[in-house]
Amino acid sequence: MIDLRLLQHASTLARHRNFARAAEALGLSQPALSRSIAGLEATLGVKLFDRTRQGVAPTPFGERLLARGAGLLTDAAELERELRLMQGLDVGVLRVGAGPYPADMCVGRALAGLAMQHPRLRVELTTADWRTVIRALLHAQLDLGVIELSVAEQDPRLHTEPLPWHGGLFFCRGGHPLLAQPRPTVEQVFRYPFVSTTLPARVARRFYQLAQSGAIDPDTGDYLPPIKVDTVAVAKAIVSASDAVAISPLVLIADEVRAGTLATLPLAEPWLHTQYGFVYLKERSLAPAAHAFIAEVRSVEAGLVAAERPGAA
Repeated sequence: MIDLRLLQHASTLARHRNFARAAEALGLSQPALSRSIAGLEATLGVKLFDRTRQGVAPTPFGERLLARGAGLLTDAAELERELRLMQGLDVGVLRVGAGPYPADMCVGRALAGLAMQHPRLRVELTTADWRTVIRALLHAQLDLGVIELSVAEQDPRLHTEPLPWHGGLFFCRGGHPLLAQPRPTVEQVFRYPFVSTTLPARVARRFYQLAQSGAIDPDTGDYLPPIKVDTVAVAKAIVSASDAVAISPLVLIADEVRAGTLATLPLAEPWLHTQYGFVYLKERSLAPAAHAFIAEVRSVEAGLVAAERPGAA
């Protein structure tokens, strides 16, 4: 009978190819790891690793063990997760991935509400572009994501649930030369530097044709703006201190617009809107904490929609 703990030790050693680094990663002393590997080799009756001056390398027996053992370790982790899942909201960790716009618009507020109701719940939030979040979901590194749906909807392994769309607005700093124009055109706007996160393929061609700058990613079809950032906060900082322009739903710039440090431009482009929602693996059950998080996000989104209605305070 192979001890999964020892199998994990062997897997970590194979990954680091060095006893000292592997022991540090496992939180063990180097002698303890050496004894662990020697015990596994004694149990199986074969040599699993060769020790050389260049480091540690699996033998053919070690390679076979590690190849078959990877599935065992994954299954064990999934079993542990499912058992924790059955215990309710205050056990285990909720791992969420969010794109830059939903992270600032609804995910942060939803996690605040969740923390108030369930203070013992552990949450790990990863903010990244939607393709990074999808890869993490497919490798079971996240429980669910709140990201741009146009790419995720094409993957049969993923379940998607849309959230409300929010219109995007062009904005600039207070006192920008564009504000002297009564009704600036899109062409006039794009005469200035444009700063943004990566934009999805569904709007990439429009942006590229209008801006005449930046690039289309040849592998994904996404639009890579001339000034590419990873967060809306950084985009706002650049716009505030320069003549660059950017885009955002109003909720993310409302405070600065009221203060006069930023200003929106009177351009209404119907194709310019968010399209994010929930994404998770079809064949993976969501934990109670994930369902509670989804409910919190929907509540926050309802408030955003209400605030966007004409005449709302």
